[in-house]
Amino acid sequence: MRFFSFFVLFLASYVLHSQEVQWASKVIGVSSEYAQGNGAQYRPSQLLGKPNKLPQGESGASAWRPAQPDAGEEWIKVGFETPAQIRQIVIAENYGAGCVTSVVGYDTDNKEYTFYKAKPEASKRGAGMHRIWLPQLTAFKVTSLKVTLNTQLVEGWNEIDAIGISASEKPVEAMINLAKNVPKELKKENLGPNVNSKANEVAPVISPDGRTIYFTRYDHPENIRTSEDYDVWYAEEKNGVWQKAQNMGKPINNAQENSICYISPDDRTALLMNIYHPDGSLSKGVSVSRKNRTGWTAPQELRLQSYVNEHSFSGFYIGPNGKVMVLSLQDGNTKGGADLYVSFQQADGTWSPAKNMGADLNTADDEFTPFLATDNQTIYFTSSGRSGYGEMDIYVSRRLDETWTRWSEPENLGPAFNTSDFEAHFTIPASGAYAYFCSSENSLGEFDIFRMKLPEQIRPVPTVMLKGVVLDQTTKQPVAAEVIVEDLDQKQTPQRIDYDPAVGDFKVVLDTQKQYGLTAQRKGYQSGGMVIDLTKETQYRELRREIVLSPIEIGQKVTLNTIGFAQSKFDLLPASLPELDRIAQMMTENGTMEVLIEGHTDNVGDFDANLQLSKDRVEEVKRYLGTKGVAGDRIQTKGYGPTRPVSPNTTEENRKKNRRVEFTILKK
Repeated sequence: MRFFSFFVLFLASYVLHSQEVQWASKVIGVSSEYAQGNGAQYRPSQLLGKPNKLPQGESGASAWRPAQPDAGEEWIKVGFETPAQIRQIVIAENYGAGCVTSVVGYDTDNKEYTFYKAKPEASKRGAGMHRIWLPQLTAFKVTSLKVTLNTQLVEGWNEIDAIGISASEKPVEAMINLAKNVPKELKKENLGPNVNSKANEVAPVISPDGRTIYFTRYDHPENIRTSEDYDVWYAEEKNGVWQKAQNMGKPINNAQENSICYISPDDRTALLMNIYHPDGSLSKGVSVSRKNRTGWTAPQELRLQSYVNEHSFSGFYIGPNGKVMVLSLQDGNTKGGADLYVSFQQADGTWSPAKNMGADLNTADDEFTPFLATDNQTIYFTSSGRSGYGEMDIYVSRRLDETWTRWSEPENLGPAFNTSDFEAHFTIPASGAYAYFCSSENSLGEFDIFRMKLPEQIRPVPTVMLKGVVLDQTTKQPVAAEVIVEDLDQKQTPQRIDYDPAVGDFKVVLDTQKQYGLTAQRKGYQSGGMVIDLTKETQYRELRREIVLSPIEIGQKVTLNTIGFAQSKFDLLPASLPELDRIAQMMTENGTMEVLIEGHTDNVGDFDANLQLSKDRVEEVKRYLGTKGVAGDRIQTKGYGPTRPVSPNTTEENRKKNRRVEFTILKK
């Protein structure tokens, strides 16, 4: 055995900088492991990779812990993916530091080298990076290390978070994976006495349009139960001022612990923690309540297939299209405490069994309070299993594919958002302008609701908030209808919204740089709609549109705005088919109806070619309707080419209006 002289440096401050370091990638052997609790916690595999808890340094399940405290000699042997010459060895001790007694290395021929041998007494030091310097770069390549502890030297549990090697002369430091270029100094703004009180205001949920905030209020005299009770409250913002908060009342609130965790883009669907039972009791799960003309409906269980949660806390949030839910729970597939999961709405309205979102997001510790942004790909959550500033920090990650299990490495939002205390319940509107959260620092009493400007670097991808009404063409008054929003690329399931003018506008969040078909349908009316072109949108904004429905009457003419064709051809684009399907359904329901379909073009190009193109296009529409069971003798066609423009052909925008298909009822 060869013996190397050494000296040991202890970390005095955590200066974060990049460095070349190789962290252990496999466990070769271990003397013992902690065998209680969840199967992934405190296991030897938890020390693989970079440190999970340093630099703040505290006990955490994302570390190796021997089976018993104060048992005496314990050891672990780890391997490295790439054999390398080394100059330093680092051992991340995040709890019970000071017990390392020896470090032995092995080369590619399995020869053994003693790199470190400690004095017999304990080293009085706190959590940190135990760094072992070698006198010079090794002449051989190290493949593995065996680290031995005497756990009797420091009373209590001992935990090792990571083991690494490096050839660098720079000391390897523990690093927080900070979001890039986020200002450290951001001003936190209390929402004021209309929202906050001397009681606890926690778990805020901001509406996507940013004009209503919902939250949970504890131990307030105006709660259903006047002491030690949790009720859901809300406040509205008008002209830049938050109005006085109001208790949502029954049936949302009862004499139990009530809390909201999600509000839909149209403010008409709320998710509530727990399952509400007729006797007033609650049990684990989630309930849904919907707003109608008379108020909020009694909360009903939202059916989650095979739902199990062994943790005392849970979290739920639905994505902008209403089809994806992210959850926080603990079950047999959990990697530690609470993990983040995903569930998908099924055709029967139930939700699929929760699927673990994977090791990119989840650790052996707890992941809580997930918030999925309106871009459907940026997630914010709280974790106690990553390097940060305190007990629980807030992180951001971006979805990389459609599996919902591959995510970018979570980034800590930095010291402006995260402190040495507990940070959670991060919520942002569709604009991404502000982040809302709860804090006890500089509060009016206990926890208050605050907001802070959200830097561009950690905002989600911009989206567009579309609002609108459906009008009767004859009366010009709003009418109830089903509003359908379709991605013209047909990469998303159409969104269907039950619009009721007595409750308010329809609202929906749309991705930028896409085109959508916006239509409405109601029995006794021809469906109407338009194309929403967001292909040039790169920033958040709000749009308002009116959809006009025409009563089914003889002579009524409607422009089919969502019907499109290939350039200079009569091939129907796939995005046209949903609208044509609705026409076919209307004609099937009205079996004697006869119609005229007219085609028009702009004036660019040869007149005769345009005239023929318009005829070919309406004949193609007739052919397609025939495939849906509509007899050809019920459909007349006429192509007018460029002869009947509705706008001067002076701009491309006007020419788009002239390239159209029109639909007229000839017989009911």
